[in-house]
Amino acid sequence: MLDFPDCVIVPGFVDAHTHPLFAGMRASGETMLHTVQRTREALSDPAAFWHTVEGRLRLMLAHGTTTAEVKTGYALTKAGELQMLDLIDAHKDEAGLPRLIATFLGAHAVPSEFPDADAYTDYLIAEVLPEARSHGAAYADVFCEPGFFSPAQTLRYLTAASSHNLGLRAHCDEMSYSGAAAVAAQAAVDTVDHCNYIRKDDIEALVARDIVTVACPATTAYLGLPPCPVREILERGGHVALASDYNPGTSPCFNLQSVANYGRRLFGLSAAEALYGVTISAAKSLRAQAGRIRVGEPADFVALRIGSPDEFGFQFGGNLAAAVFRGGRRVS
Repeated sequence: MLDFPDCVIVPGFVDAHTHPLFAGMRASGETMLHTVQRTREALSDPAAFWHTVEGRLRLMLAHGTTTAEVKTGYALTKAGELQMLDLIDAHKDEAGLPRLIATFLGAHAVPSEFPDADAYTDYLIAEVLPEARSHGAAYADVFCEPGFFSPAQTLRYLTAASSHNLGLRAHCDEMSYSGAAAVAAQAAVDTVDHCNYIRKDDIEALVARDIVTVACPATTAYLGLPPCPVREILERGGHVALASDYNPGTSPCFNLQSVANYGRRLFGLSAAEALYGVTISAAKSLRAQAGRIRVGEPADFVALRIGSPDEFGFQFGGNLAAAVFRGGRRVS
């Protein structure tokens, strides 16, 4: 018998937005294309590359994340993006790692080989999206932001992705307002992510279509952005997940315990709302059987060293997970 007398038992966390497949941390302020170049180089030795990625995933698991959405997006070539999807697929249910749900994020930035975003979008639609699902992708994602992909390009890309039976996600209105969330809602995405600059009409459309907003408060804090209007979304009956956005440039945070703390401080969430955001809402955004403790669900749970459920997301600065179980087996 297992006994954790000084702990609170919660469902295993679900991280609905992560970018751990990279080489080239941008600690000195480099651009995304620095990471792209380093990642392309690293993929020449896929075993060594995966060893590095695996270390990151094990850290996520040790802090309570038992299911994680994992994006490609740092190769930006057909061969490299499909290679990363193959790596995710090969390790998607590996013991000692979170369960992985693959998202193809070819539309992350425009690589130097293409003259503009239109040409690159055409390439992705014609050459890469048709093969993404056969390499394990469950979702397609796009970074709809000025300087990256426009709403019109985003709609073309998502429409094409849907035609290949991929679920849809979208980075929307993170660093400025462009109408990205409105276009994503039109495309019937499962999630809109970030949404720091969305407006009242966007919120109404998202709620009406039952689209999950994936807020990334660690990114908001790191970049000093205005917070996503989480409270307004919740008060209107919408769904909000909290995610790490773990990446090498704008959110070097792999710990959903810290994300829950940011969610409480930046969004004014209660402990229950923060826990819901990293479990049930996050699982809903991925259509995943996860984020709950009940008969018939995977036995994923975390024993947290906290005195009561009201402390969830309150303490920060370390790892409060005394034990992590995935599929009924202790993994940390």
